[in-house]
This record gives sequence, C-alpha cells and structure tokens, in this order.
Amino acid sequence: MFSISRHSDFTPSGATCSALSNSFPPVTMAGRAHALSLYKSILRAHAKYMPLEMRQLGDAYVKAEFRLHKSVTKTDQLEQFFTEWDKYLRHVEHTGRQKQSRDLGLVDSPPSSSDLSNHGQQPQQTKFGRDMTNDVEFNEEQMSQLEQLREEAARAGRGK
Repeated sequence: MFSISRHSDFTPSGATCSALSNSFPPVTMAGRAHALSLYKSILRAHAKYMPLEMRQLGDAYVKAEFRLHKSVTKTDQLEQFFTEWDKYLRHVEHTGRQKQSRDLGLVDSPPSSSDLSNHGQQPQQTKFGRDMTNDVEFNEEQMSQLEQLREEAARAGRGK
C-alpha cells in the first residue's frame, strides 16, 4: 500500500518536479507520496463532483489501476501513468466546477447544439468524459480493460 505523507512532490499544475522524476519507481517515499496525493485527489474530486453511480464506478476503476501500477518500475511507464491521471483529475475538476457554476446561476451556459435540439426542453446535464476519435488503436490488454469497464458500467447502470 502507498504510505501516507502530508507533503508531496506533486505540483498543482500537474507537472512533476525534477526531484520526483528522479525518485521513480514509486517504491521510494517521494514516489509513494506523489501516487498517494494523486490517488486521494482523484477520489476527492469524484466525491465532490460526480453522480453516485459514476463515482462508484470511477472509484473502483481508479483503485484497480493504482493497484496494478504499484509495482511498475519503468520510469517512462510511470510518467505516462501519472501524466494521464493528472489530466483526468484536471478534467473532472474543471467539468465539475463548470457544472456547479451553472447550477448556482453564477454563469450562463451558452446553448450547445444538443440544447438546441431539445426543442425548448431543459438542457442536458453536464457530461464527464469525452468522445473518442475513430482512429484510436488499442492493444489486446487495453481491449480487455475496456471490455471489463463496459461490463462494470452496465452492471452499475442496472444497479447491481
């Protein structure tokens, strides 16, 4: 398990400090602190911004991914792992803050094409995530992970 530390080498901008890049693999204290800080930040963002069903699925996925990467020792893999999760965290926080601002009436949301297609009905809810392009290629392991995620999402949608 990752150790708990009150201080980490994680910068708010999502960039890694030079001290951190020298401290991989995450079995070092600085690497563990970074991993734990990022992990906790993602779970907090889920709790603050996501609907319950998405939160449960997201939390389970994050926990599984961080567990799988706990023993990774290749610096380039770890840097990519943390970079992508940093991007994900920024996306969840940004989308959640936008939704909160609109819900509180602090900003007007410009009508989107989906809002206009509702023919005067309530605008659709804020969406988390983004559509993938058609030119993305996955290896066998990634396809397996996507299939597992699809199954989990289907189970969550049925409330099981």
